[in-house]
Amino acid sequence: MKIANLFPLAIGQDIITLDEAERNILVKEITKMRDGESDVNKSSYAWTGDTKGHEFLFQNLLFKNLANKISKAVINYLKTLEINTDLLEIYYQRSWATFTEESQQINFHTHSQSNISFAYYLLKPPKSGGIIFRSNELPNEIAKNIFTSSKLEKSLIKKPNPFNSDRSMFDLDQDSIIIFPSKTAHATAPNNSQQPRISISGDVTIMLKDSEGFEHLMPNFKNWTKF
Repeated sequence: MKIANLFPLAIGQDIITLDEAERNILVKEITKMRDGESDVNKSSYAWTGDTKGHEFLFQNLLFKNLANKISKAVINYLKTLEINTDLLEIYYQRSWATFTEESQQINFHTHSQSNISFAYYLLKPPKSGGIIFRSNELPNEIAKNIFTSSKLEKSLIKKPNPFNSDRSMFDLDQDSIIIFPSKTAHATAPNNSQQPRISISGDVTIMLKDSEGFEHLMPNFKNWTKF
């Protein structure tokens, strides 16, 4: 039977290379931020800088080169979606590091306040876990909750495939970046390595340079009126 796959979720993947001297500087800076937490080793969840007062990482000049490289990848992602970036102003809304030690992970969540999110793997040892995407809208789910792990265990679903899965994992290499719509639910798998996984994440907001004639998409903040 021929199957037509409609309305795909586009997950962007690319490689951003850093020389080892720069990588070591950034790892040291992130480790210093993380080591400022008194109870950092007690949690089963990864340390995330956005909730610890370090949510504007790209304001740190040490990260300027990386930020510039990520900017190019994000623009390429927008162009893949055939979005005319000439009409847009694009901003890093937030940027932060995550530090994931052995057995730690991040639960499913979305970044609903932004348009595009990304994760760049600054330090990614083997077996340190990947990123998982989940969809709450399953066009092929012909009966409610039929595509769940319990149905797989009971053999109602013989095996998972792209047509019947509600989630997918990307276990990428060091220096990889993954880019996706911020509204997409995502989590990280537990780190099964004895070494830390360090990633740099961020949220991107897009707005029109000129909103005349446009009903949708955010008008430029320069025209907003403050209370």
